[in-house]
Amino acid sequence: MTPDRKVVDRTALAARLLATFVDELEEQLRALDEDLLALEKDPADTEHLRSVFRIAHTLKGASRAAGVHVIEEVCHALESMCAVARDAGIPLASSQISLLFAGSDALADAGRIIREGRDASTSTVIRELLQQLRRRASAAESAERTRPAAAVLGPEPDRRTPSVIADQPAPIVPTAVGLAERDDQIRVGAKQLDSLVTAAGELLGMTGMIGDRPADADAVAESIRAWRIEWRRGAGAHRQSPEGIAGSTSLIGLMTSVDDHLSRLDRQVGELARAIGDDARTLGGTTSRLVENVRRLRMRPFGDIAELLPRAARDVAASLNKEVKLVVEGQEVEADRTVLDALREPLLHLVRNAIDHGLETPDDRTRAGKEPQGRVTVRAELGGDWLSVTIADDGAGLNVASIRALLKERGRDVPVEDRDVARILFESGFSTRRVATNISGRGVGLDIVRVAAERLGGTVNVQWVPGAGTTFTIEVPVSVATLRALLVRVGKQMLAIPTTFIERLIRVAREQVRAVEGRSMLTLGSEAVPLTSLARLLGEPLVDPLPGPELDVFLLAVDGRRLAIAVDELCEEREIAVRPMEHVGDQAAAQYSGAALLDGTRIALVVNANSLVSKGERAGRSGSMGFAGEAIAAPREWHILVVDDSITTRTLEESVLSAAGYRVTTSVDGVDALRLVQEGGIDLVVSDVEMPRLDGLGLTERLRATPTHAKLPIILVTSLDKPEERIRGLEAGADAYIMKSSFDQDTLLGIVRQLLGDAS
Repeated sequence: MTPDRKVVDRTALAARLLATFVDELEEQLRALDEDLLALEKDPADTEHLRSVFRIAHTLKGASRAAGVHVIEEVCHALESMCAVARDAGIPLASSQISLLFAGSDALADAGRIIREGRDASTSTVIRELLQQLRRRASAAESAERTRPAAAVLGPEPDRRTPSVIADQPAPIVPTAVGLAERDDQIRVGAKQLDSLVTAAGELLGMTGMIGDRPADADAVAESIRAWRIEWRRGAGAHRQSPEGIAGSTSLIGLMTSVDDHLSRLDRQVGELARAIGDDARTLGGTTSRLVENVRRLRMRPFGDIAELLPRAARDVAASLNKEVKLVVEGQEVEADRTVLDALREPLLHLVRNAIDHGLETPDDRTRAGKEPQGRVTVRAELGGDWLSVTIADDGAGLNVASIRALLKERGRDVPVEDRDVARILFESGFSTRRVATNISGRGVGLDIVRVAAERLGGTVNVQWVPGAGTTFTIEVPVSVATLRALLVRVGKQMLAIPTTFIERLIRVAREQVRAVEGRSMLTLGSEAVPLTSLARLLGEPLVDPLPGPELDVFLLAVDGRRLAIAVDELCEEREIAVRPMEHVGDQAAAQYSGAALLDGTRIALVVNANSLVSKGERAGRSGSMGFAGEAIAAPREWHILVVDDSITTRTLEESVLSAAGYRVTTSVDGVDALRLVQEGGIDLVVSDVEMPRLDGLGLTERLRATPTHAKLPIILVTSLDKPEERIRGLEAGADAYIMKSSFDQDTLLGIVRQLLGDAS
């Protein structure tokens, strides 16, 4: 048994060494590309030459330890080339730098093959490179017999080589402190991390379910109180009746005992309800911290994918005889590993596209009064929970007239708006090139960008200035592990819509829907918005909402496009953990960005908002709800502004007030509300207290300090039920204060009628 175990141990050790080597290979190749780009710009840079030598030497030793001899041979040849140049003090020739770039590509191809479980020697790229290196080595040996080494390595005739200048931060040199900090770090595999994310997601779903339990316990306690009151009434009536007076003492004692038991049960259930509430809040806080910490574990800097760009830009520029300065900004910005991995290929496409399609040739740029060297800027920025990546060039901008002519030539409809023309660039199979090259012309590049953004639940758009450049912007969530979503029901299926794209929730009377050119439209103020159902957009097995007097509708707004969508029920807003959907078709992958486990049994599919709006635009008349009513009634006499950062609370209050006949506008925080009030036309404000940017108390104080709004009726609605909080609200100038815990629509409407009556 011992020999067998030793064989198994050696095999396992070899596998671990090989896996570790591939990781190291990828890291070293990224550093190698940076050094080679610097050397290409300045071949006399001895520091980067020594760095290339060190990388080749390190990989030679690592590949020998891992048993990958074909890589060892390549690294030895590259190392020797650098050593001769270093020792002779002669800059590398352009052909030698190109050979080093080819070596980097060959090593990367070998690493990919090893990851696939194959032998690195099967790489055609690395075999061809080895033949070239062997021929070069033989030629050098022959020349060395008749010429000095300096002559062998002497510079070639000067040839103009297109170049890329990459603005990158200086490499970080590990210090003693940095090395000490790294000792506290451990490497965690992607699968283990994904498993932890899944477990955190399940806990988040269970926490949401347990969060409903305090309300259930309160309902039981309330029922017991009601029973106790009824029992006391019945017992009192029995004692006062002739039968009760003549009844036995034992029966009266039993009734008293039951009353005592009900009293104790009332207290115990009340205490239990409070304990459940406390436990639910504690669990919710702990779960939120856990999910946030797990989310941070998945975060990686944008620089992880940006470091691939300088080499890609260099290769494209060289093939097109263009000169490019690549600027990368925001490399320290962090996003989820899954998000960055999904953006890697789209980002490469857009940089190549900017150089190929966007930038002019040096001669054309000179004639246009520009610097011969073009500029491409890649910038990553955070905005809340969203990552924005822009790829901008200073080229000629989109030639919309040419795109229109190409569409007409191909027999396609030509949109009226330039923006709609530009959006066609993102369609599969569309290219402005008439002849395909090895860089572009296949009509897949921008389609890949669009699909990747939409699968992450994001968007991509393009803007341009004729003669001055083009900017592509990708906006995606920072993390796809968790998101804030509105849960809706269509039939028995639960679906989740990211709240980022939801402009408002509406309850619409069916007679408010109008038919315009055969399509159902919903009039919102002065704008008519197309209306369809979520079931029609997503298809079978979902079915349209059941007939009824009203429709539950949410209004989507994506990239300036709006669509009203009807569902059976608008359920709730909550934080959900999203799991990727594997082994699904392209259509499902385009429609859904994942799935969320709501509790032990219920699953909600996370809908891609961009895909919904795009399908709604394409649906046309086929997307109609198939009915229409009379024109919407004239605007309400009284105009009420509802201010709350929770879309659920806004919808509840808006529905109550709209049903009572008031015209309602909603706002997400105090800053936005202040602007709406200052624009005029608001008769009353209903505001939450706790909000970002400007809370309800601050909003009240600012309005009271303005003479034109000093008497504007203001109602504060809050979950803070302490007396001192109520006093603070009234001192700020609020006319009324309503507790969310005891919220009742009749109370709200009664206060509104009273205040508006006073205002009149």
